[in-house]
Amino acid sequence: MSAVRRFLPALLAGLGVLALWAAVAAPLSPVLLPSPLEVAQAAVAHRERLLQATLHTGLASVAGLLVAVVLALLGAVAFHLSRALELALYPYALVVQTLPVVAVAPLLVVWLGYGTPVAVAAAAIVAFFPVLTSTHLGLRAADAGQVELLRLYGATRWQELARLRLPAALPFVFGGLRAAGGLSVIGAVVGEFVGSNGVPPSLGYLVVHASRSAETPLSFAAIGCSAMLALLLFSLTRLLERRFVDRWHGAPASS
Repeated sequence: MSAVRRFLPALLAGLGVLALWAAVAAPLSPVLLPSPLEVAQAAVAHRERLLQATLHTGLASVAGLLVAVVLALLGAVAFHLSRALELALYPYALVVQTLPVVAVAPLLVVWLGYGTPVAVAAAAIVAFFPVLTSTHLGLRAADAGQVELLRLYGATRWQELARLRLPAALPFVFGGLRAAGGLSVIGAVVGEFVGSNGVPPSLGYLVVHASRSAETPLSFAAIGCSAMLALLLFSLTRLLERRFVDRWHGAPASS
């Protein structure tokens, strides 16, 4: 019963949005705004292309996310260990976050050529900063009394980092990962806007190609697949968080 009460408001809201969408789209041409039914029909008609494109974009998103996580964790640890390094490089990490990936993507094509590497790089760029900032904050969140106790026992900075600060930072790391997962999909799709020639098929390419060909229902279906992909990454991250974090730190009240 509690699960029904939890998901019922979201379900009702979704049905309301679909009803409003159908009402607005009814007098319009499908080229301008397809109805939910027309989008569903396009998704069924092009299911093989959409499945292949979703798998390809999903792999690029995950690869970019992994690159971002590794670089962000290393950067956060380096900033924690060296205040001078933090002061020198943190502003440039912020610059990376403020770069418009739409403007950077054509340069990535010049440097990396057409194909998956552009999508992976774009996904890594947009996913990097949330993990960096959340991990950096988490490393500072360790209990001061526990830190003093470790130092009293003669622990080195690396022992303090491995045995206390990194475990204490895990909730912050996963908080950043939840945001970075969706952003990695956005980055991959934007990278595919300009960096994909359709071989292999990708969601970004389908969105652009279908729009240019006046196949708006297919474009909407590809956008829907990218949204579901982002939700899937969020859900997987949340499952990992429950497995490795909640039993030690306690589940958040909102979960």
